[in-house]
Amino acid sequence: MIALVFSYEVHDAPEFERVYGTDGEWAEFFRQGRGYIGTELLRDVDAPGRYLVIDRWESADAYNAFVGERREEYMGRVDATRFHYDSELRFGTFETLL
Repeated sequence: MIALVFSYEVHDAPEFERVYGTDGEWAEFFRQGRGYIGTELLRDVDAPGRYLVIDRWESADAYNAFVGERREEYMGRVDATRFHYDSELRFGTFETLL
């Protein structure tokens, strides 16, 4: 399993949560992909405008295949949802160790 981990600084928390949450627009899009496990949204207790988003996939190959097959729609969603946050930092792609 892999987890793609992102940190966001947000100015409109309810709208961000709607789009990036467990049942949000991004999760709905990812559910179309084979190997998608789920999305977790975490809000920082000490800084309420700061969030972590963790997208889990069965493998890097599953994620890369999905993005490759839907690159145009993926990039369109990136552009359309960019205004929901002030900054985005991708921490990386992490894999489960056995």
